[in-house]
Amino acid sequence: MIASFTVTLIECLEIALITLLLTKISASVRLYIYGIIGLVLGYFASVALYELVEDYEWVGYGILSLMLFYLFFRGKDMAAHVKEHIEEIQSVTKELVIFVTVVTVYGRESFEIFAQLLLNETASWSAAGAAVIVAIVAFFIGQRNKKINGFIFTWGHWVYLGLALWFGYECIEHLHII
Repeated sequence: MIASFTVTLIECLEIALITLLLTKISASVRLYIYGIIGLVLGYFASVALYELVEDYEWVGYGILSLMLFYLFFRGKDMAAHVKEHIEEIQSVTKELVIFVTVVTVYGRESFEIFAQLLLNETASWSAAGAAVIVAIVAFFIGQRNKKINGFIFTWGHWVYLGLALWFGYECIEHLHII
């Protein structure tokens, strides 16, 4: 249950952060439509690849752990990192590039959510639903409150360290080493 909530919350918060970045350059409805397409494609990809990745779940946790360690060491100045991405996105004017970016990001994040829920026999869909609600509330609060935004970008990298350690533990546990 905790893993269902945690994984879903992490991925939904990533989606929320990406959405905050994208709405700074375009608050159009099409971004949300592209996001929905990505979420649906991520679900179908997780269903189609479920059997393939089931025996290699430890690899996913290992990769997540390594990625989060990377983000921890790279993300100490999150405000500058986010500004860099906003500038990159603002330089993109092609609709196709925006479409592919949004669909890919949303698809990857939703794949991780649904794969975890489908792979884990003890997964809690209600805990995942609660995480989605928390992320949606956080998105709207973050969108409106500049102090909270500043706090998240100043201290949020420590969350990456905690999550990297958590997923590293999950990887080792799935390998039956401990």
